[in-house]
Parts: sequence; structure tokens; C-alpha cells
Amino acid sequence: MRKISSFALLSVMVILMMLAALGVSCGISEQAPGTGTLTLYLSDAPIDAENITGVYITINEIQYHLDGQWITCEEFVGNQTYNLLELTGGNITLLGGFTLPAGNYTQIRFMLDIPEMGSHKTNSGCYVEFADNSTEPLFVPSGGETGYKAIGQFTVPVNGTVEVTADFDVREAVIVAGSSYILEPAVKLIVND
Repeated sequence: MRKISSFALLSVMVILMMLAALGVSCGISEQAPGTGTLTLYLSDAPIDAENITGVYITINEIQYHLDGQWITCEEFVGNQTYNLLELTGGNITLLGGFTLPAGNYTQIRFMLDIPEMGSHKTNSGCYVEFADNSTEPLFVPSGGETGYKAIGQFTVPVNGTVEVTADFDVREAVIVAGSSYILEPAVKLIVND
């Protein structure tokens, strides 16, 4: 029986490790695509109506548009209610930091607890509050099914962070139609400096 010298054994191990490293660098093994972080804020422009003291929205989930499909952001904890009128004059609130695939994005949509026009639901999480403490539900033409889209370009860098503000403009978004209050899409995505 022949004995293998420790030098020969060490040489074989080094060659095997080099071959394994070469195989990985040549793409033999698959690597997960890169991810980055989207830090998402919410803000608003003031409304002109003096008798309105609050415009409340309840966000059930956040979705982002990637490769032609809408994907739910699993890290967002839903059913969060915000008074948009508290987010004026430079005030913002953090919706969260979300891990997303790195890449270019042009849309986010907010799935709201909001009734569709013509429905009789009056206890939604989206409503207008008046100076006398009365409230009226907010309706949206597409209801809570297709979401409330925010438009704007941003890039999530690999292993990096991009900060984006979803800027509601309640002055343009809340429309009075007869005795109903309608929330029209008026959200811009702005990359923070």
C-alpha cells in the first residue's frame, strides 16, 4: 500500500478548491438577484377648505410595479390610518423601509380601505372630518380593488437605499360631487435629496 505524502494531499485539496472557485465565478452556480431598500414617506399639500379639519386614509397594503406585474410589499404592516392634513408644511411620516429587488420603478399603489362610488358603505377607513366633528366617507372611482396609484421614477440600488416621498395633494385630490366626497388620484413619487 502506497502512502500519500501530506504535500500531495495538500496540493490536491488546493486544486479542488481552485476548481470550485473557478466554477462559481464562471456562473455555474446561480446567485440571487440584488436587492436594496426603499424608505417610503408620506406627505401632503394643505387643503383650502376651512371647514375640513381632517382627511383620513387607511392603507391596507402597498404594492410596487415590477416587470409588468404588481407585487405586494410583504414588509408593510397594513391597516394604518393617516390624517393627511397633519402632513402639511414639511411634516412627513415614515411608512417604512422595504427590501425590494434592485431596479427602476415608476409606480407604487396604495390599497385603501375605501368604498367604490355608488356603494352604500359608510364606515370605511377613508373619510373627511369637518369642524363640527361630523364625517363623510371618501369614495374613489376604482374603489379599493385597483388601488390608488402614485407615479414617479426612482431606482432601488443594489445593497443601497433610496428615500422616496409619496406626496398627496389633497387640494387637488378631494372633489365634492353633490353630497359625496371623491378621492381622485393626485399622488407624486418624489426622490428625496
